[in-house]
Amino acid sequence: MNNTQLLAPYTSPTDVRSYLKSLFKGDRKYLWACFLLPMIVMWVIYICMEVFPFGEESVLVLDLNGQYVYFFEELKNIIYGDGSLLYTFSRAMGGEFFGIFAYYLSSPLSFIVALFPDAYMTEALLIMFLLKTGCCGLTFGIYIDATRKKDPIATVIFSAMYALCGYAVVMQHNTMWIDNLILLPVIMLSVENMIKYGKYKMFVISLAMAIFSNFYIGYMSCIFVAVYFFYYYFANEESVRNPMGEKKHFPKSFARIAVFSVIVILICAALLLCTYYSLNFGKTEFSNPNYGLTQRFDWMDMLSKFYFGSYDTVRPEGLPWLYCGMLAVILAPLYFFAPHIKTREKIATGILVVFFFLSFNASTLDLVWHGMQKPNWLNYRYSYILCFIILLMAYKAYERISEIGYRKVIGSCAAVAGIILVLQKLELKNVDDLKTVWCSLIIVAIYLAVLRAATMPDKELRKTTALILAILCTLELFCAGLLNVIALDKDVVYSSRTSYQSFRKRVSPIVDLINEKDDSFFRMEKTVHRKTNDPYLLDMNGFSGSTSTLNRETITLINKMGLSSKSHWTKYLGGTPVFDSLFGIKYLVCEIDDAQPMYEFYVSHNNDLAAYKNNYAMSIAYGVDGGFESFDMGSEQYKSPFTRMNAMVSSMLGLEETVDIFKSEPVADVNTVNLISSTVAGHYKYAPEKEGITSSVTYTLNVTDSDTLYCYFPSDYIREVDLYLNGNKVDSYYGNETYRIMELGSFNPGETITVTLELQDDVLYIMENENYFCYLDSETFTKYMSELGDSQFNIEKYTESYFEGTIDMSEGDSLVFTSIAYDEGWKVMLDGKEVETVKLIDGTVGFKAEPGSHTLVMKYRPDCLYLGVALQIVGIILFAAVWVLEVIWRKKQLAAGANIYVPSDVSCEPCVPDAAAFEEIQEEKEETTEKDKGDNT
Repeated sequence: MNNTQLLAPYTSPTDVRSYLKSLFKGDRKYLWACFLLPMIVMWVIYICMEVFPFGEESVLVLDLNGQYVYFFEELKNIIYGDGSLLYTFSRAMGGEFFGIFAYYLSSPLSFIVALFPDAYMTEALLIMFLLKTGCCGLTFGIYIDATRKKDPIATVIFSAMYALCGYAVVMQHNTMWIDNLILLPVIMLSVENMIKYGKYKMFVISLAMAIFSNFYIGYMSCIFVAVYFFYYYFANEESVRNPMGEKKHFPKSFARIAVFSVIVILICAALLLCTYYSLNFGKTEFSNPNYGLTQRFDWMDMLSKFYFGSYDTVRPEGLPWLYCGMLAVILAPLYFFAPHIKTREKIATGILVVFFFLSFNASTLDLVWHGMQKPNWLNYRYSYILCFIILLMAYKAYERISEIGYRKVIGSCAAVAGIILVLQKLELKNVDDLKTVWCSLIIVAIYLAVLRAATMPDKELRKTTALILAILCTLELFCAGLLNVIALDKDVVYSSRTSYQSFRKRVSPIVDLINEKDDSFFRMEKTVHRKTNDPYLLDMNGFSGSTSTLNRETITLINKMGLSSKSHWTKYLGGTPVFDSLFGIKYLVCEIDDAQPMYEFYVSHNNDLAAYKNNYAMSIAYGVDGGFESFDMGSEQYKSPFTRMNAMVSSMLGLEETVDIFKSEPVADVNTVNLISSTVAGHYKYAPEKEGITSSVTYTLNVTDSDTLYCYFPSDYIREVDLYLNGNKVDSYYGNETYRIMELGSFNPGETITVTLELQDDVLYIMENENYFCYLDSETFTKYMSELGDSQFNIEKYTESYFEGTIDMSEGDSLVFTSIAYDEGWKVMLDGKEVETVKLIDGTVGFKAEPGSHTLVMKYRPDCLYLGVALQIVGIILFAAVWVLEVIWRKKQLAAGANIYVPSDVSCEPCVPDAAAFEEIQEEKEETTEKDKGDNT
């Protein structure tokens, strides 16, 4: 090859076919064990937890139970053509869906849900989890197969430890994160091959998949790509990192990874831009992070998380998830004592590990990893990367265990045991005497005994030892995984399959009946709830919803209308006929005995649930007075939703005086028990006089009307209390879902009632000079809602993101109000011409229209989508162009007599030498063991 140019290895379709063939008939069949073993272990763990079909439990827990499973229901609807990837009205007031897709659903394995019937959604998720567990083991095995000497049993052991590490098991319910665990080994391998041979295809494809599967954890993978590039380059000698002898290798390598990283970003542009657009509705301001540098925990606290049974919590105070097997804890320190690992690599690896320790503990670095937002529970979401690094260190130590020697193994085991005893003395909450301390000590002792045989020169003995280690590790991982799942259940509680499916079976039939009888576009809500995202499950256009890709303006608006709404969620609790009519809620599903006096009975099902029709529900768009454009929802004069809704209706109709649809019910008397009252900052302040005695404030009312009576207690300083009606507890108030309008019921004129707020050992603040009690004047409501409905949008064609029809604007109306959450992506065509939209009441879409008849088209087409698709096409074209040019260039070089460079260890099958053979092959080993096999995949 002296007279010809050297070409880097090239992956052709034949190479791919050969690799796949080796998985079934060749020497890589053991990689199937890397896939199957962790998957089977995880399934047995769920069997022990009595997950269906071995019981009535499910995998639903935490946000998977309250959010993700519902989004998967919507994804299934989209796949079958019943929804839109761009927009959904199952979200509170409607909202873009692509951000939800990017945040939760964009993993290719998410589409598995389409293969299962509706009644088996929880089983679809279980299968998805198991497949992802197996894929984690498979990709780890592929990385080891491509970079280390072939040792099938060891590869299976360490693959299982990666796939069943604490992070993978505990975070499994955040299924969208697990794809980056799957792809991390492939990304690392692609970075190495990019540096050594300039090979880029695997890098572009794997990193693009990581970002596409979940942009959030993909962002963390991108950070690690940058870190790992410098680590790998400077950890290895020139002969390893530059086997081609390329001149100016570092700048060229850096340029390559930078250019192809840009191409990856371009390929993911549509998803990233739409996601960024989605996050700007409020997620980017969801928390107010402190960028000051602080230490997050004591160092010894973090060390506890490496040990067996060291689960602490997924709550905000939780520590990083670092458990990846006690064998890894024993072997990883021995990596630094391996005689044939270069000192520069050890130093670089030590710096890398310290960098992650600092990232966990230094608040500013941790914020950078989390995209400048403090996590809401589930901390240190990038800790899986350190688990991989620890396991790789442990694997390299295991390869050279006979060279390291048994004395050092004893020393490592003694250090591991000593640390856990110190942690026990510190009395950490997550260090249980039995589960963590004693079990860890026993496991360490067993591994200490078994590793003695691993250091012996006898090859057959070492193979037997490896099999024993495989059995022991599998047993340990199963027990550790089961303990973690049990602890997670105690921490945040798994939901039963029955609770999910029984709710579907109970409510879906009546919703389906309504949809069969009425094929127009309408909104619907219910007074029976499972979770806030029920509308996705029931295929309803509702007002309840919960997602991390929140719309802050929508949440605030719904809260101002008196419904239960805060943080990242809204729930249809506190609804009134006025709100329902203004925002187009046409049907209300209730318990069969929960009559709705202002609504007309519509249909019932199974003598269980009934649907009531609101004959005054407005269309999604209707004409209002032009002066409504300046209506200020946040005005100080509207401190309660009663006065606010009265003012809204009056402004919509262009009335000079405010009409009282909600009429005040005066308070006859106020009595306090064990309270000292005062006024502070516009609030009545009620403070307990003596501790240990019931403290309460009671309002007495002499009812003047038989219409429905409501109460609402505005406050800027909420403290949860208990609410009683005539001495009977109704609910709490100011609690998580209870700061809202409360319906007290209908009473006879002249009847005396009492409403009591009982304190829960805290101070009570209520705004002064407000009407806390109002009844709905049915005659006034009927009169003005009828007038408001004169100029409604008659929808003739519609999808989730498109409406077409006509609107007849009455004289005096010059503004169209829509009950659609404000979003610049909505484009409005009036009589064929696009008109400018405006934001009304701080959160809905509006536009101007002259009196008369108009054709109206409304469609959701955010500008970011067009730009993103254009950039994505550019990225794909660039990637394809580089690929084609490379093929053309290679053909020319080969025609000119160039040779393809093949690393010396690609085709050989070396094994770890025993002591007797070590001297004969030491020189060859020093030249080859540090070289990687190249991109065989």
